[in-house]
Amino acid sequence: MANKNPQHTPTDGLGVAAYVTLSGSSGSSVITNSSGGANKSNGNNGQGIGPGTAASGSFPVAQYSLTLSVSAAGGYVSSLAVTAALNDVSNSAYTPVGNIVAKSYNNPSAGSPVWYNPSNFAGYSADVASVSESGVSSGNEVFTITALNHGQAIVECQFPTFDNTEGDDTATGNPKDMIYVQIVCTVLP
Repeated sequence: MANKNPQHTPTDGLGVAAYVTLSGSSGSSVITNSSGGANKSNGNNGQGIGPGTAASGSFPVAQYSLTLSVSAAGGYVSSLAVTAALNDVSNSAYTPVGNIVAKSYNNPSAGSPVWYNPSNFAGYSADVASVSESGVSSGNEVFTITALNHGQAIVECQFPTFDNTEGDDTATGNPKDMIYVQIVCTVLP
């Protein structure tokens, strides 16, 4: 069988989804790559990222940060439209066959994920941020993150790899094989 892509070998990662990038901003709310270059936060490392982890050139680390406000105080918005794009190893845009899925791990009232059942302390709500699919723009997925209550939430954008041949994990609903990026979303009052 002839190589469908004679300009490169089938294992070099060209023309294949390798990582997810995110963008979006409104007022003081800006989605930023949590590590590397001018977007560094929290000292030399991003939030939740281990020592020495840094983006390489234009290749981001798979974690972003975002600050929202329930009351839209301080120039922060209460919801933000975020665009998710896929790139290959050469940083070229990859047009997906299938969808990028966004989910919030801190929105148990929405049933996502089913296994997440935190103990609520007085004055604390486990529903911190929700996420909803907004559509497709120029081949990229657009979704909206909305502040629900003061706290911190993890929002994850997932894209199944290998045509999702292994299917989804029954416990989490996530693809067994995927590339993903997480957003550490801080919600202010």
